[in-house]
Amino acid sequence: MISYSAPPRSSVERPNDKWLRRFAIPLAVLLANLLSLPEKEYDWQQYVIWSAVEIGYATLIWQVILYWLLYIRRRYSSINRTRRRVILTFGGYFVITASAQALIIGLSDVTGVSSIPINVYVYGKFITVGLVWVILVGTVYEVIYYVQKYREALQETEALKKVSIQQQYDRLKNQVNPHFLFNSLNSLSALITEDRDKASIFLDELSSVYRYLLQAGQRTVVTLQDELTFLTAYQHLLNTRFGNAIRWDIQVDKQFLDLSIPPLTLQTLIENALRHNLLLVEQPLTLRITVTDDGHLLVSNRLQRKKLTVATQQGGLSKLSSRFDDLGLPRPLIEDDGKQFTVCIPLVRLTQSQENVVTANP
Repeated sequence: MISYSAPPRSSVERPNDKWLRRFAIPLAVLLANLLSLPEKEYDWQQYVIWSAVEIGYATLIWQVILYWLLYIRRRYSSINRTRRRVILTFGGYFVITASAQALIIGLSDVTGVSSIPINVYVYGKFITVGLVWVILVGTVYEVIYYVQKYREALQETEALKKVSIQQQYDRLKNQVNPHFLFNSLNSLSALITEDRDKASIFLDELSSVYRYLLQAGQRTVVTLQDELTFLTAYQHLLNTRFGNAIRWDIQVDKQFLDLSIPPLTLQTLIENALRHNLLLVEQPLTLRITVTDDGHLLVSNRLQRKKLTVATQQGGLSKLSSRFDDLGLPRPLIEDDGKQFTVCIPLVRLTQSQENVVTANP
């Protein structure tokens, strides 16, 4: 079963609220107290004292609110959790602000420092003012945060698209081996002068191989049936080139043909065998392809190591293992006992939903 790991939770930075602390909070307190001056009989001394006290109080409460804001953002940072984040954030605003306002008014009444009578109207008024202020500022913060996360989501999407395109390009570049193409064209050229019918068949098979190479870059997995169909054309090219120096032993039960693997897995394994082993008519290299009863593809060959390795593209098995890692599949198992080289590939059965994802998101 293919699984995709979730991206790591992004870090949440503290909002830049210097403007709020230095200007918005003092301005809001001064204006609110200015509106209540008639109730205080225009006592400017109390206006200044209470304004200073309330600025400190508002700054402290906002610090508590800010802790709550950051806590919720860390837990629900992604843009697709905006609704829950907003509900919890503003619910916390309501509880913190209403409780703090009620507490400070109650203390003012108990200590007798309040210059106006404390009643239900006063409680409601101060709690409402506090809530309106916090909701306004909180809304601004939330809009800024949402726009920021939306931009990050767009940038991440674009980055993923670029990575996907680059990976497809790299994969295609790695697949279209110039040495293989050069050798194939040489074989075709020789066949044209020797046997035009064989040359025509060879050209058709070569076209099939490269058509599959191009299509493989657009899919994450293919069925084993697709890989074996490709292998038929690929075999023809190799048989034409190496003749009796290469032999095949392919035994795959039909029940496994609808299982899936990353595309060009067989090509990678066959090229790896050809790269490191001798191919001689008197000592042919036999490539054996089978599937175990528990659904594992085995590709093996008797070791006929070259004394000198031709300088070709390296790291085929490592790249293949990385592709399995990217898909969340178990890595291929490699066994080398000195006589036989075997690679064990896990085959997977996709669910209908996974098949749709592979088709819709090549």
